[in-house]
Amino acid sequence: MKASVIVPAYNSKERLYNSLLSLNEQECTEPFEVIVADNGSEDGTLSMLESFSANFPLIFVRIKENRGIAYGRNQAVRNARGDILIFHDSDMLAEKDLVAKHIKAHENRDDLVVCGMFWKRLYSFYYDRFEKEHKEKLAELYEDLPGDKEPLLDESAIRDGSFLDQCFDLDTDFIRALKSILGKYGDDLKGYRLPWRFFITNNSSVKRQHVEDLGLFDEGIVRYGFEDYDLGIRLHQSGLAFQLRRDIMSVHQEHPSNCASVDDIRTNIAYMCDKYNDIHSLDVHLAFNGPFDAELTNSIMADIEKLLDYEKYESLLHIFLELLHVVKDRNLDPDWKTKSPRITANSFHLPEVQKLLSKAEKKLGVTHFARAFKALIADLLHVDLK
Repeated sequence: MKASVIVPAYNSKERLYNSLLSLNEQECTEPFEVIVADNGSEDGTLSMLESFSANFPLIFVRIKENRGIAYGRNQAVRNARGDILIFHDSDMLAEKDLVAKHIKAHENRDDLVVCGMFWKRLYSFYYDRFEKEHKEKLAELYEDLPGDKEPLLDESAIRDGSFLDQCFDLDTDFIRALKSILGKYGDDLKGYRLPWRFFITNNSSVKRQHVEDLGLFDEGIVRYGFEDYDLGIRLHQSGLAFQLRRDIMSVHQEHPSNCASVDDIRTNIAYMCDKYNDIHSLDVHLAFNGPFDAELTNSIMADIEKLLDYEKYESLLHIFLELLHVVKDRNLDPDWKTKSPRITANSFHLPEVQKLLSKAEKKLGVTHFARAFKALIADLLHVDLK
């Protein structure tokens, strides 16, 4: 088996059906399978899977209760036979050549993580639970809206691929930031130090052996999101290359958010910062908590890579890590001011730190790191370093 398409699902029967229809239309000469991990759905997903007429080996794993998307994906991966894992969520519609292009991208490349186009969106069903912004956009597109879970997309559009004519770009600060990064560093992400930010598991692929070597997805991440970033970070740290492929197209069927509350995001950010609590993972802390824009963050990481080559500068990096933890606490914990600070101006010998930072800047040219270090010290500890 050349590839295994990994699809986690939870109470998304109607969107999953459409997703499987799009996979039925794949123009791929290589053998592939689709593995659906049903995370305790209660909407008839299992009966739909049992009756679905697939043009490929369709395997589904029934999980009695929802134990998180990481657990679901792992159950699917453990049943996979393909050399390549293609991650494709239950709400995604695949262009006809998605599987073939993912497979081809890995030819003669054992070190590659492929990130397909992930910011295209369309409306396939109407939901009464849609957030306000969705209802406003739908009101602009349609004169009359159907009832809850009634279709807005014909099956024929999925079969012939014309659903692509109805899609639009997701327009958020996050997507605009990623597009800006691509504009500067290109789709090969050459020179970009945080490529894992493009590893979104609704349209990405990697050799199965790499995922197995890293211990699969982290099942400790139970709340919504971040399990893909976590695996992407570990793939990056293992030395793999990342590539954005705009021509590998998949479109997200819009639906009410799976994120229960902002507490999900806060909890997962705190979890990630505790998990990657070392100076070799400062990119994680800068991405999630750093008060710097994407371009400056990348420049800071380039400087940090230089500093990591010298043991004598590790103390600076440890202080920088603690400062970023303080930023995290300020961002996530409303009571952070009432708690004992992680670091104060008395936590280190100020003249020694100032001398070491000056030496590093002069010898290695780490100007961006030095400025960021001084800015955090001034903002959080109210100390001006010359």
